[in-house]
Amino acid sequence: MTKYIIPDNEIGRLKKLEFFDLLNFGKDPQFDVFVETACLIADCPASLISIMESETQTIQSCIGMEIDSVERENTVCQYSIASGEVVIINDTLLDDRSRNNPLILEGGIRFYAGIPFIDDEGFALGTICVIDYKPRTITDSQITALKKLADVIGKLLTAKRKTIYAEYFQQLFNISNNLICVLDEELKLKDFNPVVEKIFSLQKEDAFGLGFSQIFGEDNNEQLSKLKGFPKSSNEVSFTTSTIIEDGSSVIVEWVLKPNKELSEIFCFGINITEQTEEKRQLESSERRFRSFFENAIGLMSMHDMEGNILAVNEKGRETLHYSENEVKDLNLKDLVPEQNWPALEQYLERIKKNGEDFGNMILKTKEGEELIWMYHNLVELDEEGKPYVVSTALNVTERMTLEKDLIYTKKCWSRPAR
Repeated sequence: MTKYIIPDNEIGRLKKLEFFDLLNFGKDPQFDVFVETACLIADCPASLISIMESETQTIQSCIGMEIDSVERENTVCQYSIASGEVVIINDTLLDDRSRNNPLILEGGIRFYAGIPFIDDEGFALGTICVIDYKPRTITDSQITALKKLADVIGKLLTAKRKTIYAEYFQQLFNISNNLICVLDEELKLKDFNPVVEKIFSLQKEDAFGLGFSQIFGEDNNEQLSKLKGFPKSSNEVSFTTSTIIEDGSSVIVEWVLKPNKELSEIFCFGINITEQTEEKRQLESSERRFRSFFENAIGLMSMHDMEGNILAVNEKGRETLHYSENEVKDLNLKDLVPEQNWPALEQYLERIKKNGEDFGNMILKTKEGEELIWMYHNLVELDEEGKPYVVSTALNVTERMTLEKDLIYTKKCWSRPAR
């Protein structure tokens, strides 16, 4: 159990200290001018600037006393951090918050005024306080001046991180391969990166002030309807646009728009998916052509996995073997090959795995058991997951083989010498 009071947003507050690199910050001479100014404003002999960490108050600058850190439970600043408000104690020995505080008693501190510096999201990061060694009061105008000083300190403490992030964003803005735009709240262009400039042949001096839909939305009314009421209506919106550029081709972009309320701007991040969309279209077209060829082939076309499990059989093959579309999906080649030919089937599966291709003759049974002879040519392909499977094309040569046998038999009969 803690011996000090904490604000309701303590977890988030500590995360903010970490985010702004303010943990274990230590003393910084650039803040000395602020404690000196605070002493002049309040007419006090001592002042300090501190960050309130989880267990410790670390001092960034102080005047009128020598101190580097204080256990949080022994601080008076904890009350200002917890409330987010100015704390004034005119006589520390008469106030329950300070009368038994060892730091107050040992230091002979009799007056305290603490002002928190608060970030943009309302987290009290630390305080600037003024101290006197005799009881006294402080005026409203002095408090107002100290508040302004606290605001400056807060901005200075958080500015370093914001500057770093701004630099990162600018680098990303300039070197990213994706499209980045900045809009105002009326969805008009304020800036865009070189990728947007190159793809859409835009000149900043001509494009600034134009609406997003004017540049990307002539043929995208349905998609851009999602922008209605944005950014007030939502925190993020995504859609796809297709825009015709100077050479007559279309550029397809997936956009995500996010508002930055702090700057009253909207960031637009786009990915050029033109190539992927075309590849997908061609793949779908190829798949449709293959499926049409597969189903309408005059011979048997089928697919099976590397263990001989049937994946599909075309309509002509199903008719010849007397199986329905659903029935063939539950079959293995062993269900179609006569049992006495299973050793040859195993040899075929080994060959196709090893060579990726095989051809020859194979006997398959119809559903009723009639044996048919097929001349096949099979190839191994890969599915979208990279798994191999076999595409088989085959012709029913049963009748031809029977005729050939009959012809051979007839020739033999005719060639026998007469008795």
